[in-house]
Amino acid sequence: MRSPPTFSALIVLASAIWTVSTQPQEAANAGFFEALDNHDNFNIAHGYGPERWGCSFTRTQVHESSEGTRITIGKDSELKPYSCGELIYKQTHLGYGTYSIEMIASHVVGQVTSFFLIANEDTEIDIEVTGLNTRVGWMNIWHDQKQNPISIHLPFDAAQGWHSYQFEWRPSYVVWSVDGNVVLNRSDIPTTSPQNANYKLEINSWTQIQPEIKLDWAGKFLYPKDGTIPQAHFRNMRHTPWVDPQQGKDGDEANDGKEEPQTPTDGSEDRQKSSAESVKKPTGIMVAGCTAIVVVAVTFMVLF
Repeated sequence: MRSPPTFSALIVLASAIWTVSTQPQEAANAGFFEALDNHDNFNIAHGYGPERWGCSFTRTQVHESSEGTRITIGKDSELKPYSCGELIYKQTHLGYGTYSIEMIASHVVGQVTSFFLIANEDTEIDIEVTGLNTRVGWMNIWHDQKQNPISIHLPFDAAQGWHSYQFEWRPSYVVWSVDGNVVLNRSDIPTTSPQNANYKLEINSWTQIQPEIKLDWAGKFLYPKDGTIPQAHFRNMRHTPWVDPQQGKDGDEANDGKEEPQTPTDGSEDRQKSSAESVKKPTGIMVAGCTAIVVVAVTFMVLF
């Protein structure tokens, strides 16, 4: 006859249940930081590009170094007049939270420098700078196959040095910041919940040559004749998931849609602390782990 389980064995079982039950929540809330000095955690796009673009993605145009990532425009595409580059972060199913990066935009007319969160054919949240005017940043939400761009004046030349760009995505709004200062918030454009779409984080730089696109946005790209290599620079990409401060749950699962977005500032006021920086509270998963231990203890008492 099989002997009954010992108390120590039951405790080991309960501990295992606790560990397994809490790991997914911790992983989901971990966020990430990438210096972009290597591409171990990225997929490099290759062999395709939107029809309206003047380039296709090619691995040869994505370069890593101790200074970060450099994306160049070349002429080695087999599909388009030019070749360009894109990095796609390998972690998928990203959710609400803060996304940021440091960039030096290209100054070449017709070249676009981009940082964005995308769920293909559904929703996209963009930060873009074009070579036509590097003192303007374009903040955009694509949704339902429609784009809704707004241009923001930048108090600097985005092609002349490193600057930080950020968007904070919540269930009911998106807030964009530049160098730590809020420049735009929008609650008029819906975004699809992370539970209903697979979001990925990407950076790229590409060329605009097709006439059907408004040329007053990016301009028409012509490869420089003076030997200049068109390029954009990226470093220090971060993501901090949103945690609902009221319910202590990951933002993908809990929200009431009533939180108010931040107001754009001129930098004279301190940035409002985001809920992603708040202390996390115990979650339902942790409660489940505690329940498992209680059940094991009761089982022990019944058996013995």
